[in-house]
Amino acid sequence: MVTSNNTSKNKLKPGKTTAFFICVLIAAFLWLVKSLNTTYTHGVKIPVEFKNIPQNKKPISGMPEFLNVDIKVSGLKLFFILLNQPFKKMTVDFNNLKTVNRNYILTPLTLDLKSSLKFETNVKQISPDTLYFIENSGYQKNVPVKMVSSIKCAKGYGYKTPVIHPDFLTIVGDSGSVKHIDTIYTQTFILNNLNSSVEKNLSVLKPNDNVYLSVNTVSVSIKVEKLIEQTLFLPVSVLNSPLNAKSVNIFPARVKIKFTSLQNDFNSSDTVNFKASVNCSNMNAGKTTVFLSTQPGNVNVLSVEPKEVELLIIKK
Repeated sequence: MVTSNNTSKNKLKPGKTTAFFICVLIAAFLWLVKSLNTTYTHGVKIPVEFKNIPQNKKPISGMPEFLNVDIKVSGLKLFFILLNQPFKKMTVDFNNLKTVNRNYILTPLTLDLKSSLKFETNVKQISPDTLYFIENSGYQKNVPVKMVSSIKCAKGYGYKTPVIHPDFLTIVGDSGSVKHIDTIYTQTFILNNLNSSVEKNLSVLKPNDNVYLSVNTVSVSIKVEKLIEQTLFLPVSVLNSPLNAKSVNIFPARVKIKFTSLQNDFNSSDTVNFKASVNCSNMNAGKTTVFLSTQPGNVNVLSVEPKEVELLIIKK
């Protein structure tokens, strides 16, 4: 009888595998409960439309189609908020917005975020939080943007021409303030020992307080690559040969050009853009300097060998 009771108790005890999975389920449940009660800050993108836009003013950089909103909520509330994606478009009424000078401020109190998110939330940040406007009257024109920079690459590296976006912007103001402005400059951008590509947003500088800009920042992309050294042999051509010359002989007739280019920025077909020349009018004691009358714009010439050649002019 005792043996029978022990056998029954052993059967009631869970096996080690079962006990392990029970512990895992309990741990997962406790983790889930903790996660749902933890407070998170999360960014959401809400589509917007505007009404009662002021007719006597003009937005400087256009009206945004989305607002990026950072919200602080519990894990459970965040779970249900994200289930509502894509979010319903939110209407922004300009009559409800606070104004500072010509600009309109977006705040949680003036936005109906609950209509899109379906829940009350603690809003940490809204981007953009200000809509910039200018008076809808005045003189305007488009001008190029120029980057003010000092760029130095590490040894063995080079960079392509920086790409600025947008490379033109609109300036608005009275005719006296605007008519003499032909370029808008960025803040100074200094890079030293550069060995990798760079992207950065730079502020643009207002020429004066009476001029308004369509954008306040531009993006700059600088592509950096390794430099490769190449050698090319070129025939030498003659410029300004004497009128009484039957022929002009050059010794040596070919020169060696050493140059560097960015690794992926030079094709063998570009070599046709090299042309080595001599100018007979600059000849001194039968010798003259070799120079490159044409060369590709994407190379850096290191040397021309020989630097001088001899000319033998046979007259008619």
